Amino acid sequence: TLYIQEEISQPHQAASGHYYAALKDRDARISIVCWRSTALRLGARLPAEGEEVVAIGQLSVYGPRGQYQLVVKRFQTVGQGDLAAQFEALKARLLHEGLFAEEHKQALPFLPHGIGIATGADSAAEADILHSISTRFPSMLITQCPCLVQGAQAPESICASLQALDTDRDVAVIIVGRGGGSLEDLWAFNDERVVRAIAACRTPVVSAVGHETDITLADLVADVRAKTPTAAGELVVPVWDELQERLQELHDDLNRAVDTIAHHLENRLTSLSHHRALATPYHQLAMREQRLDELSSTLRKLGHHKPQHAEEHLQQLTQLLRRRHPSPALAAAGTHLSTQLRHLQRLATQRQQQLEQRFIAAIRQLEALSPLAVVRRGYAVLQDDSGAIVRSISQSHSGTLLHARLSDGILSARVVASTQRRLGEVNDLYTADTPPNQPEDRSHDS
Repeated sequence: TLYIQEEISQPHQAASGHYYAALKDRDARISIVCWRSTALRLGARLPAEGEEVVAIGQLSVYGPRGQYQLVVKRFQTVGQGDLAAQFEALKARLLHEGLFAEEHKQALPFLPHGIGIATGADSAAEADILHSISTRFPSMLITQCPCLVQGAQAPESICASLQALDTDRDVAVIIVGRGGGSLEDLWAFNDERVVRAIAACRTPVVSAVGHETDITLADLVADVRAKTPTAAGELVVPVWDELQERLQELHDDLNRAVDTIAHHLENRLTSLSHHRALATPYHQLAMREQRLDELSSTLRKLGHHKPQHAEEHLQQLTQLLRRRHPSPALAAAGTHLSTQLRHLQRLATQRQQQLEQRFIAAIRQLEALSPLAVVRRGYAVLQDDSGAIVRSISQSHSGTLLHARLSDGILSARVVASTQRRLGEVNDLYTADTPPNQPEDRSHDS
């Protein structure tokens, strides 16, 4: 019977009921197994990730792999393991400092102009992120800054990649992460240097470390935590086709709004032009003249009896008619109408200008997102003879005919040599470094 005191790592219980885990320290590890009958007997006392236990059992050999394993009969709990204890201690200290506070977190931009990725080179996590982004938004500018994600040098490498991406003007959102693993595999993302580097980034950071059940300090300090690397790509960019549909809806709404305003103003002007006071002002004058004739006739009838009184009454009536003559009122109404018409025309013009400016802004935004805009900034799109996009030097070999789509035409060239380089290396992709004594292919097709 063996007694081994170490820390539990990667525990899980299979559908068969057997319990599997590993005992590990900083230098070594050994697999352990509890058969279903033992696991059922232990029940809730099966140890969890990070617990330090004394495993008691028999040593055996797992034939298919040819490796030793401990068949455990029972456990004695000692306490938390070193890594788990370090995790909780650092978490509590950083929490007290306020590094995980919500008020420090930045919102992700709805439509970033570029995405930066800091993860392992040629890793599954990198492939998942790139696939997720390119599927949703094919023309999105992506800047990759590979780093180590495991081992003693990983924290320093991750910090360097974060600092490089944070100062890159082509990066609006940073994704940092890796695939799943044990607590020690993910330990670089619990390093205090990495946590503080994420907190210091002025660019919003999305943490995509491991699986949904893997929680690291990088997840807690990041502006947004993604459950998986694939989910990170879905969080940072919208769907291109949905944007196109939304722009078309806004364009249609703008046209309908302009038509509605114009129709309303037209109806208003038509209604005002048919108003009786404006359409037939002389009718009002004729009514007043008719009344004056009636009063004059009455005055003449009364003139035989009271000429002096009638004359005075006539003068009073004349003055009253002058005061009530419709000409001043009509003139004032005409002035008011002209003012209102000018005001309506000015409002219609202003509204039309505002709608035109919004429409132009939407068009400019759409043009800025066009792949052709990226080409006009000095980039090129490479295609092989089949028309497939060339994204890696592994897609071509010496002698391959390639076609480069530039802003003003197409260049055709043959590959004479290839050198693999990544962002941040000496003589990177932006430094001219043509292999010596290699002929240039100057064939053009524009």
